[in-house]
Amino acid sequence: MRIFNHFFKSLYSPPMIARLRFQGIGKAIGYVFFLILLTSIPVGIAFSLAFKSGIEEFKQSMTSEIPDFSLQNGKLTSDLKKPVVHTDSSETFIFDTTGSIKEDDLSDYTNVIALLHNEAIVISGGETQKVPYNTLGDVKLTKKDISSWTNTLFDLLPVLIPLLFLFIYVFTVALKFIGVTVLAVIGLVLQNISHRKLSYRQLWIMSAYAVTLPTVFFAIMKLLHTDVPFSFLIYWAVASVFLHLSIKETPQPKG
Repeated sequence: MRIFNHFFKSLYSPPMIARLRFQGIGKAIGYVFFLILLTSIPVGIAFSLAFKSGIEEFKQSMTSEIPDFSLQNGKLTSDLKKPVVHTDSSETFIFDTTGSIKEDDLSDYTNVIALLHNEAIVISGGETQKVPYNTLGDVKLTKKDISSWTNTLFDLLPVLIPLLFLFIYVFTVALKFIGVTVLAVIGLVLQNISHRKLSYRQLWIMSAYAVTLPTVFFAIMKLLHTDVPFSFLIYWAVASVFLHLSIKETPQPKG
């Protein structure tokens, strides 16, 4: 399909991106949806598997290793004298009501569910989500309550995972459209530097393809759970350079 050809050539060919400036705006918008879908699938699969595995690990730990506890007034309490840490394959479950484990202690984990004294922390695929207990309001929970909810959540995974992936996809697409729009504004400056004359519509279309390389690169790094220093600056530098090279491939105005 032509869209796959555009995708592969957008990874290395500024001349091809320059030629696409005459493409319809609708096709460029469709390409952004395609690009995010393509780069989200492997990350989404890895996240879904890690999420499902984490729930299974949590469910097992709740039934076999965790003593009775109570969550009240934003604090998790039990009779434990030391934290419970259980690791199975790449998944780790931590239960600590003693306060000895802090958030910084979890930085070495890729996939972990940690119920700490003041908050719950979930790290899945390198992404961290925190839920301070005091944000739950005036609630009182016991081990029996949470075990029941966990069983319900596990049964709903076939529905929740696709919905979660859809939410992440739509949110990422929205961010990418904002990024492409900003890059097209930068293109207005770059075209003056290159002494070219392009419309904003053409620059937007070219920008939609110019973000391909950095988008794919950081999707791969995320899949590999590899942190890239100065990732924000690197993304915008690569996208801007690629757009600049594409603008220079367009003909100079006559006269």
